[in-house]
Amino acid sequence: MAKPIDVDGFEAMFAADPDPWRYAASPFERFKRRILMEAVGTRTRGRALELACANGETTAVLGKTSLRLLALDSSPSALAIARERNAGSRQIRFAEAVLPRDMPRGPYDLVVVSELLYYLRPNDLRQMLARLRAAVAPGGRIVFLHHFLAFDDAATPPALVTEAVERAFARGFRAGVRYRTGRFSAVAFDR
Repeated sequence: MAKPIDVDGFEAMFAADPDPWRYAASPFERFKRRILMEAVGTRTRGRALELACANGETTAVLGKTSLRLLALDSSPSALAIARERNAGSRQIRFAEAVLPRDMPRGPYDLVVVSELLYYLRPNDLRQMLARLRAAVAPGGRIVFLHHFLAFDDAATPPALVTEAVERAFARGFRAGVRYRTGRFSAVAFDR
């Protein structure tokens, strides 16, 4: 079993390769991004937050649906790549953040959490879910996309993350768009 990847591990990955998961070229990554954007919906959101923006591929698409988008990542190398990728988008701001410690308070009209939560240890996951609930504005939407099959460098098993998200957003939120494949699921919750 591999060691769970941490902040230093993500930085090393992006320092060595600007696109370690082939977000730009992979048909599977484009498919996931399309599903994510279907869960986001077509409505323009005022204030949006993207967690773990990586190299900014999804950020570029989210920026078109948001008046103001704050994109966070823990990796300075990933943020530099994302800034360059989105240099012409004035509504996007980038910031370095280690989660859950640096989670901004909000409120946000849209929060996007994609392929992040299983990299948090269980106690951090609980804190993160509470902070995410608090960050969504009344009438706002939060979208999750995560794999649910186990993999070696996760700090929390992906299936447990999926269950924790469902429990955390069962009250005070209405589940909207849901999508599930054999590998990942996406769900949108509206406050």
